[in-house]
Amino acid sequence: KIQIKFNDVADVNKFVHVVSGYDSDVDLYCGSYCVDAKSILGIMTIDLRNQMWVTCNGNRQEKERLVNDLSWVAVA
Repeated sequence: KIQIKFNDVADVNKFVHVVSGYDSDVDLYCGSYCVDAKSILGIMTIDLRNQMWVTCNGNRQEKERLVNDLSWVAVA
């Protein structure tokens, strides 16, 4: 579970491009909403100002790679 924050729509585009490279499911949670993190339309339906979390249903190596790939948008 990775907490993330987008600064603008360009961040969303880059995020979708990164997570689309994964074979496993990647989900984005915002409150009680869950959208496919590979879907730019799904992401644009949520309020980007709120706290969000990303989860990956892949193996351990894939999850570790995702943490590294999303470090630029992760909240410390």
